[in-house]
Amino acid sequence: MDKEKAEKIFPSYFKNFSMPKWAREQELEVYRACATGKADSKSFLNSYEENGFKISVNGRSDDPQEYSLSTYMKFKDVKRFMAMDSRYGVPFVIAKGVTSPAHGICLETKEWKRYLGQKYRGSHVDWWLYTNAKPWQEFEVIEYEY
Repeated sequence: MDKEKAEKIFPSYFKNFSMPKWAREQELEVYRACATGKADSKSFLNSYEENGFKISVNGRSDDPQEYSLSTYMKFKDVKRFMAMDSRYGVPFVIAKGVTSPAHGICLETKEWKRYLGQKYRGSHVDWWLYTNAKPWQEFEVIEYEY
């Protein structure tokens, strides 16, 4: 098996859900909220890992969003998310980068929800990372006015 294919393996717990069939490798310019105050591995954990390898309180184990890394295409949406989540303190730290295919597959949440007949507004992007992915390497902390 060549090196590139070996790296494109999802974590074993991804067997808990069905990947949205529209998810694909693509480059989208996105923002990520950085809980550690910098663009590092701990700020780029998917939701399942952030929750200590547990499903969120009101979540379902078969929901793909429980296992994705949350990013946003619009700055205002990531900032609004951070203001609502007590893990993030002012000044908020936000990184900007690209959903590189080397790290996983992604899909705009509104796109796959629409295919399921559900309404969703917002610029959230679900990014399902490969094992040993290092997406923070594609991101830089940005400066902005509050």
